[in-house]
Amino acid sequence: MEITFIDLKNDYAFKWAFGTPGHEDDLLLLLHALMPEKHIKTVQLGPQEQKNDRKDAQSGIFDIQCETDDGSKLTIEMQVCGQADFNDRMVFYSSFPIRNHVGSGVLIKDGKPQHSRYKLPPIYTIGILNFELEGVPRSDRIIRYFSIREDEDGNGQFTDSIHYVTVEMPKFRKEVSNLKTTQDFMLFLIQNSGTMTEIPKEFHGKGFDKFLERCKFANMTEREQREYISHMKAEWDREGQLDYAEARGMARGIAQGEAQGVEKTARVMKARGMEVSVIANITGLTTEQIELL
Repeated sequence: MEITFIDLKNDYAFKWAFGTPGHEDDLLLLLHALMPEKHIKTVQLGPQEQKNDRKDAQSGIFDIQCETDDGSKLTIEMQVCGQADFNDRMVFYSSFPIRNHVGSGVLIKDGKPQHSRYKLPPIYTIGILNFELEGVPRSDRIIRYFSIREDEDGNGQFTDSIHYVTVEMPKFRKEVSNLKTTQDFMLFLIQNSGTMTEIPKEFHGKGFDKFLERCKFANMTEREQREYISHMKAEWDREGQLDYAEARGMARGIAQGEAQGVEKTARVMKARGMEVSVIANITGLTTEQIELL
């Protein structure tokens, strides 16, 4: 297996590239691309696993969890395969920083800090998706921002603390020659790093040289290389299983459709008074099957 650059869509590679302590500059590069309006200056990585208060409740294991210089809490997930109710999964992930912060908030009133049990910092749950989001109105925007607003017109902000950001990678179709912004360059890397054999000349001087050099497979340790290949194989197996299930489902659907078509034809013939033996001869159904229609 010849690999030049790691595939950033792979969850292990994504965590390795952006969530390794000591390489927070690479995470900043990602955040500047996805949320340039926040002007994030520093970022501190947090634990990937968050325990729930109840023993019988599910814990949360995140790709990346971090805190920015303005106190914002960020959870970032790379999701390759589509998943039912993924929107609710993002809400579930946002519940961990909410719960962990309740009781420690600070409210500024009249220029003085005052304790507030429920005051939350800005909390962002970011999903980088290798599929298009379902359950929301379709949009051509690649990066979408959601918050909690009033139902009626969507203008009334209920809280400015909870935010959801989705990056729908299948919508990104730019060629390397058409890349212009930092966001373009980062999305191109996420989309194509696994198939790159060299650093495109368009990337030189754009602030990605150090990051790209680090993301070369040869610069991983031997253990990291084994882990990466193991995760890649697991993804290939999962994709193969999904492809097989989809093919079986399509074949089954075609067969069911053909059977339903034959029965519909036989039902029409029977309604027109044709003899059962004639219908059986034409459709291939048994007389017993036709009698039951």
